[in-house]
Amino acid sequence: MADVTPDQLTAATSAGTDDLLLVYPSGGPLKKPTFGTFLSQVLSGLAGSVLATANNLSDLASASVARGNLGLGTAATLASSAVFQVANNLSEVANAATARANIGAAASASPTITGGMTFSGSSRGNVQAVASTEIDASLAEIFTKAISSDTTFAFTGATASKAQAFALKLTISSGAVPTWPASVDWAYATAPTLGNGVHWLGFLTDDGGTTWYGFLMSANVG
Repeated sequence: MADVTPDQLTAATSAGTDDLLLVYPSGGPLKKPTFGTFLSQVLSGLAGSVLATANNLSDLASASVARGNLGLGTAATLASSAVFQVANNLSEVANAATARANIGAAASASPTITGGMTFSGSSRGNVQAVASTEIDASLAEIFTKAISSDTTFAFTGATASKAQAFALKLTISSGAVPTWPASVDWAYATAPTLGNGVHWLGFLTDDGGTTWYGFLMSANVG
């Protein structure tokens, strides 16, 4: 700052390191130290009583007491790897299955849900084309198959001790005859006779596939 007299000093006055100050110690004489020297002496005299900005709080006598005074719990000392980061979208979970169980959530694949479910809209399922002669009940609830020669079907994929059902859209040509697994129980113990055309059949089990109950839903619909 430019040279000023004591009466010219204001709250807005700032001093540079090399500026001179007038200091009159007890008993005199008048001295003229630089502002930098004066500041150094003041800081030295206050050491242990104030926090220095450059020390980044390392001059605290007790970090744990300071945290307590600020109301910070033990989370304040956890490493970043020990807490969830918003940007990671819960990828830090060590065991997803355990985490889902702890909060009562179901897995996205083959979930087991206890209690009832309420849907506000319609439910949807996959339509699975049968590649050969095996109908895998674990793949879908609706299957399609076209046959032009006699074909023996097999049912697989039922979940043990559980109830399941599926529908089959069967297209027959050239007088082909379907043969069903021995586990299928038809009304009056007789499988329906199906000619050429499109037929819808339903199959239901209440014992994990040991017995399938078969019924003709619609014949020659196309």
